[in-house]
This record gives sequence, C-alpha cells and structure tokens, in this order.
Amino acid sequence: MKPEIHAWHIEADSPVTDYTESIFSIGNGYLGLRGFDLQTPKSRKEQHAMFRAGFFEPVKPGITDMVQLPDVLGLTVEGCQPVTFHHVLDLKQGIYTQSWQNQRLSISVERMACMADPQLLCVRMNLTAIDSQRVIIQARLDDHVANLPVNDDQMVDETDTVVLLQTVEKTDCSLRMKALHTGRPICFTQQIWENGEPIPGNCVDLHLGSGQTITVEKRVRVLLDDERPNPEADNPWQTHADAWAALWLDCDIALDAEEEIQGALRWNIFQLLCNNAADDPRISIGARGLTHGRYKGNTFWDTDIFLLPFFCWHRPEAARNLMQYRIRHLPQAKALAQKQNLAGARFPWMCSFDGDEQCESWDIGLCEVHITADVAYALERMLDITGNEMTEDMRLLFLETARYWKSRFTWEEGKGQFSSFFVKGPDEYCGAAINNTYTNYLAKANVELALRYAGDQMDTREKQELRFFADHIVLLHDPARHLYLQDELFDRLEPLPRNHDAGEPLYRTICFDRMQRYKALKQADLIQLMVLFPDQFTEAEKLAIWNVYEPLTVHDSSLSFGVHALLAFQLGLKDKAWDYFTRALFFDLRDELKNTGREGVHMAALGAAWQALVYGALGLWADEEGLRTAPQLPSAIRSISLPLWFRGERYHLTADCQGVSLEKEE
Repeated sequence: MKPEIHAWHIEADSPVTDYTESIFSIGNGYLGLRGFDLQTPKSRKEQHAMFRAGFFEPVKPGITDMVQLPDVLGLTVEGCQPVTFHHVLDLKQGIYTQSWQNQRLSISVERMACMADPQLLCVRMNLTAIDSQRVIIQARLDDHVANLPVNDDQMVDETDTVVLLQTVEKTDCSLRMKALHTGRPICFTQQIWENGEPIPGNCVDLHLGSGQTITVEKRVRVLLDDERPNPEADNPWQTHADAWAALWLDCDIALDAEEEIQGALRWNIFQLLCNNAADDPRISIGARGLTHGRYKGNTFWDTDIFLLPFFCWHRPEAARNLMQYRIRHLPQAKALAQKQNLAGARFPWMCSFDGDEQCESWDIGLCEVHITADVAYALERMLDITGNEMTEDMRLLFLETARYWKSRFTWEEGKGQFSSFFVKGPDEYCGAAINNTYTNYLAKANVELALRYAGDQMDTREKQELRFFADHIVLLHDPARHLYLQDELFDRLEPLPRNHDAGEPLYRTICFDRMQRYKALKQADLIQLMVLFPDQFTEAEKLAIWNVYEPLTVHDSSLSFGVHALLAFQLGLKDKAWDYFTRALFFDLRDELKNTGREGVHMAALGAAWQALVYGALGLWADEEGLRTAPQLPSAIRSISLPLWFRGERYHLTADCQGVSLEKEE
C-alpha cells in the first residue's frame, strides 16, 4: 500500500498496519502519536506507540529507553469492529482522520496533538446512524503498557518486553502512573464532550434515530513531573489550526511542480515540525523522532548535520535550542573523553536525554568519533545563518572538542604527521580505518574554530600546539587524479560481488564482519564532506569524488540519497540529482528500505531531502560575505518559493527559469 499524495494531504484506504501507523504519525514536538486504531485496543502492550519527548527510563545499567505511554486516546463504539479505514492526514491543519462504515453506522474520527498547547491531545468522533439504534461510546484509559527496547544490531529481533510504568491511581477520568526506576510521575486526565457540551464520566449511551449525527470529543491532558496544567482553550481545534497556519507561514515551500512532489515535500516538512520541541533546550530530536522507539529514542549526528539547517533557516529559535542541548551536555562529553583516557570533550555517538553514551556496539560507539567535530561544525553553521551572539559556552565547546582531537590523534614521527587510527567515517560498512579523510578534515576544521573563537581561553603554548596539530593532520589526496581518498585501507578491500540483492539492505543478507571487507559504502562519506564545505573544494575534486565513490555506494541508509542529490545538483548532473532527490523525498512514503513500519519515520531523510532542494537545486548558502544562491532547478520544478530567516531578518526567495528574486520583508 502506498498513499495518495496531494498538495496538502495524504490519504489511503487500508487496514491499520505498522506502515500506516508510521506515515500517519502526528505530534507537537512534545507528544508524538503513531497512526494506530483508536477503536480497537492494542493486542500487545508494547505497541501503544505514544511518546513524550524527554521521558526516558533505565532498561539496564547505563542504558535508557524512550518510555511508551499508555493508550489514553481510545474512543470505542461498542459492537463495531472495522477492518479497513479511509486514512487522511491533513498537513495544513495537523489532523489525522480515520473513517469507516458498516451496515448501521458511518464513523469519522479525527485526532490531533495540539500545537498551541503541548500538553493536550484531542479526539473528535462524528457518528451518523444509518438506521435507528442504541449507541454506546466508551472512552478508554488503557494502562497496560510496556517497552520493547530495540537492539543496536539491526539483525536482532527483540522479544523481551520491559515494564517501565506502574499505575498509582485510575478512575473513569484520570490515570496517574509513575516510572518504576526514577519515580517520575505522569498524569493523564480526560474530559468527554457531547455535541459541544462537557459531560461527566467516560461513557456516552444514547439512542440515535435514522440519519441522526452525534459528535463526541475527548480531550486528554498529559502532565509529566511537576508540570502544571495550561489554561484551557474554548476551542483547542481552532487554536491548533491557528498555530499550524503560523508554522506554515515560516516553513512552507511552494513548488510549481507535480502535485505528488509538492505534497511529499510538505509531508517531510510536517514531520520535521511534529518532532521538534521548539521551545525546550533540554530536548533534541531522536533518529526516529517521536514516531518510534528505534535506537532507544537517542540523538545522533543526524540532528546536527541533517536536521539543524532546516530549523536555522525557518525556525531560528528552535535551531538555537537544538544547539543548546549539545552545549548543556558538554560536561558529560568531557566525562566521556576522560573515560576513554582522552582530553577535552567527546560527544556520544548515541546520545541519551541526559548526554550519556548509549551505543552498545563497541566498534561503532568507540570509532564513530566524527560526531564530535560534527557538533562543532553545526554550531558554527548555526551562528553563520542565524547571526546569534557567540557565548562563552560556545567558545568552550569549540575549545574542549579541539582538545579532544589533539589527544585522539597519533603523532607519527617518521612521517611528520598526525594520524587517526581506529576510526569510521560516515560510511559504516568499511572496517575501522586509518586516516578517514572525512574525520580528519572535520577534526582540522574543529581545531581551526577553536583557534578562531576561543583563543583568549588558551595560553600561548596551547595555541602553538593546536596550530601545529592542525597544520600536520594528514589529508589523503592524489593530486594526479584530483582525488581525496576515503582512508588508507579502502582501496585494498575486496570488490562487492555483482550478484548481491540490490533490493535488500546488505546488512540483512551479509554478515557485518564480511561486509567490512568489501569495497562498498553504506552511505555518502567523501560526498558528504564535499557538501559540508562547498567552497573549499574545486569542481574537479568534487567530480573526481563523484566518479569514484558514487558507483560504490549502495545507499543502505536513509542519510545517503539526499546528500548525493545535493552534490549532483551542484555538479549540474540533473538526471542523477532528480533521481536521488525523489528517492530522498519519498523515502518513507514509498518505504524505500522496507523498514518504515517497524522503525518509524527516518528524520535524517527528511532533512537531507530539504537540503538537496534548498542547498542543491537552489544553491542557497551563507558565509561571512552574506547570502547567495546558484540555482540548478530541475525541469520538473518550474518554480520554487519559500520564506527564510537570515541573521534576524525575514526574506522571501523565489526562483524559476527566469532567475532568482530575494526580497527582505519589512
């Protein structure tokens, strides 16, 4: 089943499946809801699929999981067992509707996570009797809930559930629970409305005449820890619609293109907004946002490199808060470096809500060190775009991460160079390498940022040492071919057999130990480097990278297609660019890796598709000299129009075959 995609909504006729639950997910950045069936109670207590951003509990020593919330939205018509639904996700107003009909009733149930009130969830049922009958509607608070922590190894299917919440008190209209380990309290209260009037209890029992319609609404307030209830709005549906209207004014990208392209782009933007707690610097965005518990809800480099640019240009305050999440956890990053017998600060590969490393795979967790430089890079890009003031905490982040790199590299006296051993770049299929160029280049850039912005926090000796270190980091380059090399070992690996199954990710068919000895890239690596520093490489170098590494990339990651599209646009390879762009844009809507249902929406793919369009097709970039564009619009997009925030001022950018217009709004 693939949904029909329209300019402002997506729809489908289908039973509720894991896949429909994922693509019809909604949220307000604080509460996330998968598109489950409100009529039928969950058969398995680990499938409730509701989440509260920032609510994590230990599942084993040192390891936490994002807590599954109980199903508090249930609204059941007794005696009605729908099989197939008509699903509609209204992107403009943030409302998901499930409709069905039997011989006696026609029912439509809307739900929303209120964008104007992050504590509030609302359900509205419109029920029409086809013949005269008694109707009983029950509002449920189902507290039978558990977690199913997902192993880091994608080949391991977990079966052991973990109970993280226990019920303290349950009534017809409220449910109080507490976390088993930390004791954090969470409270759910529900209010039922019938035809616009509040009613007591949790049941509506009435007689409907033939053709008669009734509207039953359920409002649920979710309070975590010591939160106080927000003031009640007279019409939360209207305040929710108004909040979404304001968001689209800042975030919509209008295309003159096929309706399916326009709708898919808006669905991508919609999911980015649904999964961002814009006002809270304590909360970041996990790899699957609030759409699934995959990767235990943890934050990766996905947020800093793939998601942050969207928020920098459209919601600068949200971007600042996403960076504050990293800055707040600098002490934990310093503790992690010390634990690894290193200096400075080392950010975790899988970062928990409180800044601790959560990766249980020893090779990935220890050698995917580029995350530390990714954070520093993202911070500098945010400052460039938003114009935010540099703070002392930011300078300290640049300095401590630079100190980490100096202690992580090895000085090779005979070669007169600093080398990195036992590292993985973005390509995770190669074995732990020597001198991965992406890692070394980002580390060098990180040290340059420290020297530029944190010089007054160093003594003369440290400045000289960092200067010497940066100048002697090895970057593998073949000048005869204008080619940067991925690492010292990659070219010695064995070619990937031609008979591999291109329709299935290789990690599902080839043992990871065997995979690491093949000359195959999981995702963009040096191509990723090219797009992060578009002005620091020549056209010949970018093209050489493309010609050598693009054919070797199998794209077994959601991060890859958008990055390839971006560089292809910049190189003028329009056919390749369009192919990669559409694969990024429809990544979840077309279930590209056949895992959207069981793993949720891939947040990085959303951000990568946005970057491919805005940084690639539009050629937007910002640096010390200001704002610039270099459009390479594909023929399928006749024009593009979008608002932007740049250094505190709002602009409107329009591009078509005639040229580019960039106007500052007064």
